[in-house]
This record gives sequence, structure tokens and C-alpha cells, in this order.
Amino acid sequence: MELIQAALPAFLRGTLNTLIYCAISFPIAIVLGILLAAMTTSPYLFLRWPAAGFIEVMRGTPMITQLLLLYYGVGAVLAQINLATWVNAWTAGVTALALNYAAYEAEVFRAGLSGVDSGQREAALSLGMTQQQGFVRVILPQAVQIVIPPLINDFIYMLKDSAIVSVIAGVDLTSVLRVWIIRHSSHPFPLYALALVLYLLMSLPIAAWGRHIEHRLKARMS
Repeated sequence: MELIQAALPAFLRGTLNTLIYCAISFPIAIVLGILLAAMTTSPYLFLRWPAAGFIEVMRGTPMITQLLLLYYGVGAVLAQINLATWVNAWTAGVTALALNYAAYEAEVFRAGLSGVDSGQREAALSLGMTQQQGFVRVILPQAVQIVIPPLINDFIYMLKDSAIVSVIAGVDLTSVLRVWIIRHSSHPFPLYALALVLYLLMSLPIAAWGRHIEHRLKARMS
């Protein structure tokens, strides 16, 4: 009990940092995901191919590899032009999470867009809207309703995946756990249990909220 009381302040700071990483990364991932989804459904090849290639690379390679490439590879390149300070644990962690999840959110939004009846697009055009106006005002709002539940699930996944920032000395809940395990290796179980409880306290309320939103959307659409 004394060990948990001593570790709790540091673990809470790590929990807060985990939430900050995700609170910054996930909105960026959503915006990029919408852009990528629009590009992949575009009739123009010069938009579809780069978007499809980015998605395949991000989804086909481990996030930890992407993170290390950003932190060490891009950091080394920027060091040559005296911009190495731009790459640190925060910027690399946020960028890696945002870019990786953007690829997954693109697929989520693409599925959402395809779930909107094609007649909605035709109706928007018949009202005098351009393709872009119809997409923003008619198609996208309907697609957002479809994709809200999977977006909430993906945010929960990001909470857990954000632990990878600990490999580049990013301060999050997992990195704090590792430090305290090293200091108190003879009593690791209470520390693991504390980290588990804190991750659950982050994810379970969001999961419950997601189920509530999903039920409301189903009721509205039925």
C-alpha cells in the first residue's frame, strides 16, 4: 500500500500525459483521415494513388518502426540543417500516432461515405450545389453519424497504443511504470496493477459513452 501511495502521483502525471498525447493526435488523425478518404474516392488518379499508397504503408508497417524513423531518421536529417530541436519525444510521438491512425480513420470514413445513399449526392447536385459543396454539406455530415462508434473505439485503441512513446523516452503511463519497476523490481505486482487500473479508468468511461452514442444513433435511424 505504501508503494502505491508513493507511486500514485507519478502515475497520475503519466496518465495525464497519455491523455494529452491522444487528445492532440486523434483530432489530427481524423482531419487527415477525412482528407485521405476524400482522395481515395476521387475520380482523379493523381489523388487516389498517393492516398492509397500512404494508407498501405501506414497500415502495412509497425507503428514502432514509423516512430523510430521519425525520431531518429527525420531527427538526423533535421540536425543537418540545425532544426533537430523540432523532433523530440512529444512531436515524434504525436506525429507517429496521428499519421498511423490517419490511415485507419481514412478507411473508417471511406466506409462511412460509401454507406451514404448515392441519391443524396444527386439530390445535392440537383439543388445547385457543386461537388465540393455537396460533399461538405450533405455527404460528410451523414457519414460522420455512421463512423462515430468506430471512431470512439479507435480512440480507445490509441490510448493503449500510445505506450509506444516510452521507447523514445516519452513520458506516459507506461514509461512511468517502467521507471518504477526498475526502482522497485522486488515488488512489481502492485505497480502493474496500478497501471492496469489507470488504463481501465481511461478507457471504460469512453467505451460506455461510445455504446450510449451508438444506441442513440440506432434509435434515430430506426
